[in-house]
Amino acid sequence: MPVTNDIITLNIDEVEYKVEDLSAEAKGLVEIYNDWNRKEAEVRDELTRFQAAKQTLSNQIINKVRADNAPEPQEVNTTESAPEVNTTESAPEPEAEQKESA
Repeated sequence: MPVTNDIITLNIDEVEYKVEDLSAEAKGLVEIYNDWNRKEAEVRDELTRFQAAKQTLSNQIINKVRADNAPEPQEVNTTESAPEVNTTESAPEPEAEQKESA
């Protein structure tokens, strides 16, 4: 539950008035204001919870639609062997010099 502070003093025209010293009617008006202030804080708190819940639900909807419409996985052929790869490269052998005979 949100915390609100009730008005206990009023500053009007640079003069401070304690609510407890006001007339019954003025106290009643301040009490209505305090009540509305508490209700506003509760509604604001509830709105924040709704916004967070909607965001979570939106993400769930997106993930579900993506999962429901994802392409079927391709079947992997496990009977074919992978091509052989030579990882060491050999240098060409030098040609033998031929001696000319005369």
